[in-house]
Amino acid sequence: MPFRIQHAQDERQIDQVFRLRHQVFCQEEGLLHAEGAQQHLLDKYDAYPSSRLFVALDDADRVIGSVRVTLDNPAGMPADDYFDFRTHAPQNSRFMSVGMLCVAKAHRSAMVANGLLMMCGYFALAKQVDYICVPLNPMLGGVLQRIGAKQLTEDLQAAPNVKEGFLPYLLNVEDMHETYAEFARQNITHNMIESFECMLFEEGEQIIQKDAVGDCAYLIVNGSVAVMHPATSQPLVALSEGDVFGELALFSSDNLRTADVFASSMTRVMVLPKRALLEHIKTSPEAGLNLLSVMSQRMKSVFHHGIGDDAIAAQHSGITL
Repeated sequence: MPFRIQHAQDERQIDQVFRLRHQVFCQEEGLLHAEGAQQHLLDKYDAYPSSRLFVALDDADRVIGSVRVTLDNPAGMPADDYFDFRTHAPQNSRFMSVGMLCVAKAHRSAMVANGLLMMCGYFALAKQVDYICVPLNPMLGGVLQRIGAKQLTEDLQAAPNVKEGFLPYLLNVEDMHETYAEFARQNITHNMIESFECMLFEEGEQIIQKDAVGDCAYLIVNGSVAVMHPATSQPLVALSEGDVFGELALFSSDNLRTADVFASSMTRVMVLPKRALLEHIKTSPEAGLNLLSVMSQRMKSVFHHGIGDDAIAAQHSGITL
């Protein structure tokens, strides 16, 4: 099933994050001390403007995973409470702390965890971070080392709220594994509105459904998609990395999609919300011209495949993806 990764957007999602942390770290793994009957796990850094909660959501919009990133700031970051990471990097380096990575047991797969970590890498590069600091459960150290992080000590470190100790890992973003670095570069290159919201689809999964209301467009970061002919349901257009689709529905009167779109391979897309996309076009006329060019090419494809003027008029704007 496809899942979405985005910045936690409302109180409901944030509450689910705090509950998931408690469930994973205190009840299931026994890694952190729970205080009384409290069923939420949070700390002061969750209130900092420099922190951001990324969440993985299932198809029912339930939080199934989360991670917190905190940019360096005058009040400090979570990693500072655990280890002196700063002495292991050049002076004046820009740091970011990553922590509270958790995934619900029923969804504990490499795909969800990797998706959250890839978003952390993208966020770090977009914010021009030099080093990522991660105090981590030793059982997960291998994951970070495969990404490119270095373990700073062989000895388990102690902290008041950690039951079994942790190991400190430091990632120089220049050493980030190519898979993660390429994901970040693709987003920075193509993602004109700097969206930090993505979705992952396996081959054959449907991304857009005909007749559904469209409230966003999509940017392909990795993989490819097939746009189906609205009349024959045969493949009409093949799109790949850097292509935007789904934008036409945002400009039609009813916002309805009139073509199905499927993932042709394992595909990762960034989500471009309607409000943010329209605001970007308003402030950047060049972006609007680029989108008009894309829409024009789509219309030419429709005519080339035999849909006449009457059909186009009936469908408001051709293929309203």
